Amino acid sequence: MKREKAAIVLAIAVMPACGSSSDPGASDFESKGDAPSAAPSNDQPSGSLGDRVDAGSDAGPPQKVVFYANTDTSLYRLDPDDLMKPIEKVGDFDCVGAGSDTTVFTDVAVNKNGKVYGVSPGAAYPLTIQAGGVVHCDAKWPLAYGTHFNGLTFAPESTVDAAEVLIGANGYGDIYRIDTGTGAATQIGTLGTDAQSGRAWTLSGDMVFMANNGNPIGFATVRTCTTAPSDCEPNDWLLEIDVKALKPGKQSVAKSVRGGMNRASNCGGSTPYASFGSVFGIAAYHDKVYGFSRHGDLIDVSNDTGAGCMLWSNTATRFAGAGITTIAPVTAPPPR
Repeated sequence: MKREKAAIVLAIAVMPACGSSSDPGASDFESKGDAPSAAPSNDQPSGSLGDRVDAGSDAGPPQKVVFYANTDTSLYRLDPDDLMKPIEKVGDFDCVGAGSDTTVFTDVAVNKNGKVYGVSPGAAYPLTIQAGGVVHCDAKWPLAYGTHFNGLTFAPESTVDAAEVLIGANGYGDIYRIDTGTGAATQIGTLGTDAQSGRAWTLSGDMVFMANNGNPIGFATVRTCTTAPSDCEPNDWLLEIDVKALKPGKQSVAKSVRGGMNRASNCGGSTPYASFGSVFGIAAYHDKVYGFSRHGDLIDVSNDTGAGCMLWSNTATRFAGAGITTIAPVTAPPPR
C-alpha cells in the first residue's frame, strides 16, 4: 500500500489494497513499489545535482503547466487543459531496471520551476529530461529507512522553510523533509488517525502540496490500516493536509477528511467503479484532484467531497505516481 505504495489496484489506483471491494481490481493486491523478486537496494550516493532546463530548472521559470505521471520505469506527461489528448511518453528512467540496483520508481515531484524529481523505495533522485526518450538520474540520495518511500512532493516556499523543500512519505503515513544534496531525511509529521475508526491513516497512493498564492494547501490519497502493509481497507479517501503544520516531529498534519473517493452521481456511464482505490499518483489543478491509478485510469475528483469520475483508461500505463509544479493554479475547498 502506499504504505508501500501498495496497489490495491484500484478502482483507480494508489495504494495496496486489502480484502475485497466494489473495485473490480481489488483482488489484484500489490504494494506500491514492490517488484517481483526485487533484490534489496544497495543505495549508494552517486552523481551530482544537475539543473538543466528541460524537465524544468531551479534557475529558470517553468514552461506550460503539465501533469507528470510515472509507471515503475517511465515518465509521462499530460496537458491539464486538454485531458482527453493522448498521454505522452517522455522517456524511460536511465537508473531503473536491468543493470541497476533500482527496480522501480514509486513517485515523482515537480518544483515551482518545473524541475522533476523521482523516488524509489530507498532513494530520491533529481531528474533531467534529455533528447531521445531518456530521463536521466542526475544524482542518487539514499533514504535510510526500514519502510520504503512511495510519496514525493514539494512543500511551497515559506512553509517548511523559506525555500521549497522536497518532501517524501512512506507507507506508514510518516512524512519527511529530504535534503536535496545529501538525501538526509527528517520527520516532519504524520497523516494522523481516522476519528471514526481509531485506525491510522496511511498513504495509500500519493500527496501533493500547492503554493496557492501564499495560502498553501495539500491533499493526500489515504486509507486506514491496523498494521502496515496488511489489514487495510480497500478504498481510498481524500485527505486535506495542513501544509503549515509540517515541522520536526510526529504530529498529525491532517486538516480534514474531504470524503471517500467514490463515484460521483453525475458520472453517467463513464465510470464503471462504485469507489476508487490504488490511486497511486495525484495532481491538484483548480478545484480538482486528478488521480492516476494502477490500472492506467485517470480520474477527476472534487477536492471538496472526494467524489469523482473516470476520464479514460489506458491499461498500458500502470501508474505508480504523479506530480505537478507547486505554483499551478488551485482552488481551495470550503473549510470544514
